[in-house]
Amino acid sequence: MTNQNDLNLKSFTSYLKKNFKKNTKILISISCGLDSTVLLNLLQNSKFFINKNIFFVIFDHQKRAESKYEIQEFVNYYKLPSTNLIVKKLNLKESKSSFQEQSRLLRNRNIKLISKKNDIFDIFLGHHLDDLNETFMIRKSQQSGVIGLSEIFSKKINNLNYHRPLVDFSKKQINEFAIRNKIRWFEDRTNLELDYSRNKIRSFLSYNDTSQKINKERKLYQNISDLKSLHSNFFKKIQSKKYEINVTKFNNLNETLKFFVIQSFYQSQNTHLKKILRKENVSNIIAMIRNSERNFKEKSVFSGKIFNFEKKIYINLN
Repeated sequence: MTNQNDLNLKSFTSYLKKNFKKNTKILISISCGLDSTVLLNLLQNSKFFINKNIFFVIFDHQKRAESKYEIQEFVNYYKLPSTNLIVKKLNLKESKSSFQEQSRLLRNRNIKLISKKNDIFDIFLGHHLDDLNETFMIRKSQQSGVIGLSEIFSKKINNLNYHRPLVDFSKKQINEFAIRNKIRWFEDRTNLELDYSRNKIRSFLSYNDTSQKINKERKLYQNISDLKSLHSNFFKKIQSKKYEINVTKFNNLNETLKFFVIQSFYQSQNTHLKKILRKENVSNIIAMIRNSERNFKEKSVFSGKIFNFEKKIYINLN
């Protein structure tokens, strides 16, 4: 959705008319917080989609004792129909360092299952501009490559279309819309805790006026989208997660292009991966391919194995 300076129902409805059919089935992921509640409000008041085709999923991360009461109150207040509502409790391991990543993977997995059961292909999320910049900063801190920084939010996950209509608007703009329209939501106190990387970055950005600089830098990476399919010239798909590597062609590239090709390949596999591809991982894979003419049967690489079979080199992802 293109930023029209102020978030409003008219521009939101125009966005829906331009991109969807009225009989489209959709699933909206709700946290009961500000962003997804504003998205819910806009979807309901647009009256664009047929009511029976709007499904709702609320994930309870079970990190706060009060969450189950908030969810019940939210459901009653917004009169969400029980026939189209799924409240899913997430059972997460006690690990602060990986909690948010675990949450994301579990949510995507459940969205996939819910969508398959209800024949849904379009998912709505409440991510906004601040979320986009936070994720960009997280990727940078994790030494993500150029390809990883060029597409922060995937538009397609598990063959489902992910829509983020609020992504052009800041948290401030969304909050102003909510106040103007007297929208009721619940604040998640864990968003203020500095136990997680995202919250630390969010806190830093809120106290340092760097949004324009980050936006400018992020858009530079966004403009290199043509590199995302670069790997297809060197990795030939044989099976679901098995690829034949054109070793001769790959080894003729300079080191910079080799990095881009490997990053492009793994970026195309982002729905399968549970770890972050780092610079040392890429260097290791390049070295493996460079030395692949030596007689080896199988060697481990990032999220998979490289092996030699009948004088051809393959990579098989986990």
